[in-house]
Amino acid sequence: MADSILDILQNTATRQPLGSFETRCDEKGRIRLPSEWLHFIAHDLKDTRVFCTSLDAASTIRIYPESIWRYNLGLFEQQLELAAEVDALLTNADYYGVLSTPDTSGRVLIKAELRAKMELLGDLVVGTGKRGVIHVYRKTDHQALLVAAAQAVPDAIQKLTRAGMR
Repeated sequence: MADSILDILQNTATRQPLGSFETRCDEKGRIRLPSEWLHFIAHDLKDTRVFCTSLDAASTIRIYPESIWRYNLGLFEQQLELAAEVDALLTNADYYGVLSTPDTSGRVLIKAELRAKMELLGDLVVGTGKRGVIHVYRKTDHQALLVAAAQAVPDAIQKLTRAGMR
C-alpha cells in the first residue's frame, strides 16, 4: 500500500494546477474548488475525498487530497523524536478537520468550528497549491502575504537564477 501511495504522490508538484483562485464560503459552509483541482484530485491522485482542516489554529485552511493526508499520517508515525510536535499538529488537524466529498458543483465542506474561527461565511477566500495541497487564506491575509513576498522576491530571483531557475 505504501508503495502505491508513493507512486501516486510522485511528482505531485509538477501535475497540480497552477496559479491561485478566489471563491466564497457559502451559507452552508462550503467552498467551491476549480475544475482543474477537482480533476487533479480525482484523476491524477485517484481520490474521491479531501480532508479540510487547519494546522495552525485556523489562520490557513488546508485542503488535502485524502491520499496526501494519509501519507502524512504514516510519516507522523515514524517521527518518534517529534512526537510532541506531531501531537500538537494533530490536535488542531482533528479539531478543525472534516473529511469531505466534493459535490457535483465541486463544493467541499469546511467544518463549522473552522468557519467560525476564521469568520469565513460569505467572505472571499484565495486558494493556492503547495505540494499537491490547497492552502486557503482569507482575502485580506493573502494580500499581506503578497506584500511580504514582493519584498523578498528581488533577492530570491537572483539566488534561484544562480541555482538554475529559468
